[in-house]
Amino acid sequence: MLFTVCSLTVALLLALMMSLGLQSKTMKRITGALLVFTGASGIFLYGYGYTSLFGSVVQALIRTLFSVFCMFLGRNEIGAISSVPLLAKPWMQVYLYGVHLLALYCTASAVIAALGTKLIRTLRLLLARRGELHLIYGVNEQSVAFGEKLRKTEKGFLVFVDGGSGSAFEAAVLRSGGLIIDSNDAKKPSAAFLRKIGIRPGPRRLMLYCLDDNDTKNLRYAESMLQTLAAAKIAPEQTSLTVLLAEADVGSMLQAHGTHYGYGSVTAFERAELLARMMIRTWAPWETIGFDEAARATEDFEALVIGFGATGQAVLRSLVMNGQFEGSHFRAAVLSEDRCRRAGSFFARYSGLCDQYDIEFCDMNARSVEAYRLISERFRHMNYIAVCTGSEKENAEIAMELSHYFSAQGVHPVIVQCSAKEISRISDKDGLVTTVNIYSPEVLCGRRLDQMAMQLNHCYHEQEGNTAEADWAACDYFSRMSCRAAADYVDAFLRAAGTDRETVLARGFDPSGEVLENLSRTEHLRWCAFHFAMGYHAMPEETFAERAAVYRRQLAETGKGSIRIGKDTGAKLHACLIPWEDLPALAEREFAVTGKRADYYKMDRDNVRLVVDMLKASGT
Repeated sequence: MLFTVCSLTVALLLALMMSLGLQSKTMKRITGALLVFTGASGIFLYGYGYTSLFGSVVQALIRTLFSVFCMFLGRNEIGAISSVPLLAKPWMQVYLYGVHLLALYCTASAVIAALGTKLIRTLRLLLARRGELHLIYGVNEQSVAFGEKLRKTEKGFLVFVDGGSGSAFEAAVLRSGGLIIDSNDAKKPSAAFLRKIGIRPGPRRLMLYCLDDNDTKNLRYAESMLQTLAAAKIAPEQTSLTVLLAEADVGSMLQAHGTHYGYGSVTAFERAELLARMMIRTWAPWETIGFDEAARATEDFEALVIGFGATGQAVLRSLVMNGQFEGSHFRAAVLSEDRCRRAGSFFARYSGLCDQYDIEFCDMNARSVEAYRLISERFRHMNYIAVCTGSEKENAEIAMELSHYFSAQGVHPVIVQCSAKEISRISDKDGLVTTVNIYSPEVLCGRRLDQMAMQLNHCYHEQEGNTAEADWAACDYFSRMSCRAAADYVDAFLRAAGTDRETVLARGFDPSGEVLENLSRTEHLRWCAFHFAMGYHAMPEETFAERAAVYRRQLAETGKGSIRIGKDTGAKLHACLIPWEDLPALAEREFAVTGKRADYYKMDRDNVRLVVDMLKASGT
């Protein structure tokens, strides 16, 4: 019986400690209010009693202070003031003892809560040493919300590393099943930290997300962790990295490739790029137009971007990449009063995109008479509007005005408001606003997308006899980005073909005839748009001829040409950035030099035929 009593007591005590350690904000507020009420009551009661008993202010002050402290330590000094007539009354005695009980409760709950939190941390740290580990650097409102969603969609344990402000979010993290570690060996990841979280050579995987508000800190942490992982001999395939950076191109430096040690998988985002990506995922351009039975678009795609800072620039690039369909003409207008002052880098880096696509840049305010005249004359059938002024208030006002204007015209485009950390849309049915946080596992945790991209990449190298994983490991950062973009476009193919994921997985997908032809042409349009949006240009004839001469010289000297004639990665030039109809002629020109015949039509068709395999690989 003694053992049973003791065991149950320990269990109940531990449960109480842990429940207090996980108490909600509401309970903390109630406890805080009780603490204030109890302290004020004690000061009043003992202050009144000692002032009545002693003539000295100093003596009364010291005794009051001592008694109030004792009250919170579980000792009472009621006897010292019980001779005061008012305090000797029965109802005042009840009040006095009630205040002391509340004081004891506040003290006990604080102590037990602290012990409970420590116990939870200890248990969670033990659990963090098993299974996959999701490690989030940076504790803020967005990363904590992301962690809560991640716990619902992904297996494994969740650990946050506090960069400086995590204490305000600890209760929320603990309630969601995670853990915050703020030790120095976590902030500057060391071998001791890896041991603490159970990361060692073997099958266990570490998924690192650097989501601090400071992008420089994100890069430093990713680099520091990489050095520690290398010293611990952790294989690249055990790791993945998602990181927010001021310049996403830096991500290529962090990925393992060839003999270069790095993370097995790297996805780097600029914040504006992340927002644009989430916008496309949530309200896809291909959902705004119609297609015929042959998977050919029946209408043009027209877009309007308001504001051309970092967000507007990223949104325009995403719309170009995701708004290309066979049978449809892409057209966009950008309204910005300070375009020349803020977008010089964009026009320098993406001049090919500006040259290739029907994009009109207008130096005007979106609420001006000139803007509405432009819209009424040339953009009356708008499909997509992104409002990116940098001000949430102005975004909302412009979006509402445009919504009223287009509704009166009988047109209902997608109107998205893009702020720093979320996107929102006004419903054209009931006027309600839908808001989406851009920190979403769907985008930041790209495992499913990578599985699809890996399957696509394997198709290009299948004749080499390697596994899909080996081909992916040998794939450079830009090529992975290209494969991910192609995999991300699967839903556009399905929409154009008049089907969806569930139907395809149940019945298969084997397009032929005009459907296959039009989907393949759409794939080529998408591929070209991706490259132009990444800063590529079509390769000039003279450059192609120069590279062909270098290839011939290498062939004569070594018996093997080591360059790809039609692609210059360093200069961002590609010979395939041409219309679909011109691809066979390009293949013939390359064949005349290399003796190897490329079938570019087949490559695009294969991408379309791989839809089922990609969906199966993603587990969706």
